[in-house]
Amino acid sequence: METKVKENGQAKAADTVNAKKAPQFVAGNPVNAESKKAEETKEAKPLGGEPSKINIKNSITEKIAEQRAILERHIKLGDNLARMIRYRDNLTGLIATLDHFEIALKNGMEELENNQYQGCSLTITDDKGNSFSVRNSAIIKVVAEKMNDLFADKLKEVETDIVNLIPA
Repeated sequence: METKVKENGQAKAADTVNAKKAPQFVAGNPVNAESKKAEETKEAKPLGGEPSKINIKNSITEKIAEQRAILERHIKLGDNLARMIRYRDNLTGLIATLDHFEIALKNGMEELENNQYQGCSLTITDDKGNSFSVRNSAIIKVVAEKMNDLFADKLKEVETDIVNLIPA
C-alpha cells in the first residue's frame, strides 16, 4: 500500500477498489459477475439427487405392483400345496382302507388254505351302471397287491412333489 502526502499534510491510502482490475480467483476459480450468475441459476434448479414427486409416485406404484405379483405367486403356491396335500391324504386313506381290509381277511384266514381272498368278489362299475365282477381269488390277490404298490409309489411321488414345491 502506498501513502501519498497531500498539501495539507495528511496521508491518504491508495484507491484499492479501482486498482484491482485483474480477475480475482478464489480456490482456483474466477470470482466475477458471470460465475455468480451461473451459481444463481444452479441454485434455482432442483438438485438431480433429490427425486421429484412424480418419480416417488412411480417408484411406489412399481413397488406395489411388485408386491402384488409376489402375493399372487404365494397364493398360487399355497393353492397348489393344498391341492397336493389333499391328494396325498386321499392316497393315504386308500392305502389304509386296503390294509384294514387285508388285515380283516388275514384274521379270518384260519379256516382258509393259502389265499386270503377266497370268497371275495372284485366288481368294477362304470357311470352307466355296467359292471364287471370276478370271484377268482388269485386274480383278486394280484389286483390288490398291484393297487397297494401303485398307491405307495404314487404317495412317494406326491410327497416328493410337495417337498420340491416348498421354496427353500
